[in-house]
Amino acid sequence: SYTNLGNYLLIYGLFLFVILTYVILEAILWARNQARIGSDRLKRLIPATILVLLGYGALLIFLLFRGYSIAPVALTVALVAGLLTLRVGMPVERRIVLLLIAIALSLTLMVEIIVLDGDIGRMNTVFKFYMQVWVLLSVASAVALVWTWPIISSKANFRLVWALAMVVLVGLAALYPLLATKAKWDSRMSPRAPYTLDGMSFMETTTYADRRYDGQPQIVSLASDYEAIGWMQRNIEGSPVITEAHSTNPYRSIGNRVSMYTGLPTIVGWDWHQRQQRAVLPSSFVRDRISDLDRLYTTPHIAEALEILERYDVAYIYAGELEQTYYAPAGLEKFEQMVKLGLLDEVYNSDTVSVYEVKTYR
Repeated sequence: SYTNLGNYLLIYGLFLFVILTYVILEAILWARNQARIGSDRLKRLIPATILVLLGYGALLIFLLFRGYSIAPVALTVALVAGLLTLRVGMPVERRIVLLLIAIALSLTLMVEIIVLDGDIGRMNTVFKFYMQVWVLLSVASAVALVWTWPIISSKANFRLVWALAMVVLVGLAALYPLLATKAKWDSRMSPRAPYTLDGMSFMETTTYADRRYDGQPQIVSLASDYEAIGWMQRNIEGSPVITEAHSTNPYRSIGNRVSMYTGLPTIVGWDWHQRQQRAVLPSSFVRDRISDLDRLYTTPHIAEALEILERYDVAYIYAGELEQTYYAPAGLEKFEQMVKLGLLDEVYNSDTVSVYEVKTYR
């Protein structure tokens, strides 16, 4: 997929308006300086300039046919800004701003052409580079605006048009937090959740549809997790390793919720994220951990469970509604047997959640 020009302007339009104004003014200043050199020298450069422009036009046409619709804007402004940094005698501050512009816009074109292997479409490649571009353009356009406005304001007729366009663009950009906040509110898991800075409070009123270990649909409530995780936050000290259910679809489940909301380490995180972040390692590195975690909850054999607990230095086992959804009762019942044998202590218990502390080998 490629970024169409409409979306590109939607994201960077405000920045580009200021940057284009600044780059054009710098180009005019450069042209005036060149005019002072002498018309004879400039005339000698006309044939070469025409050839360069024709070649550049052919390049843009080629890029457009390849689907790079942002090339005329991104590449042109980046090239002009980059060439202007080569001016002799330019103040270093202006040279730095032009360089930031050239780098930022070049990065936006780069992610159209180069995509990181193993990415989901271009999602990670685009948004991670775009965040850096946003910072570069924020700095560059802010400084450019300060330098540009005195020149714009001195042109009476042009000043009103430019200022009106700037006000409209800033107003449109300012709509984002208003519209995006409402859109985010409307997409919440539970409409009944309170509006609060407590990132866990949605659990008290939220249920969602998942699938049981036998493939049957299951409604999972998060209210009991809210109470249990709160207890762990208040009562577990240090950074002991915990275990909890692993979901094959973390974006549509509450997998790894205990580790995320307590900050405590667990055997394995989200499958695909872990593989991406450890791409230099064999895929078995993550796959083996997932297998061990599933065996811990599914095996009926206490000895096998103890071996896994010791291998990962596990201190606490979490068994809540999600674990009861993903794993058959035979595997979970062994934890009660281990309590009777003195291998575990049940340190927290509610109707649907048990938290066990590992006593053996520790």
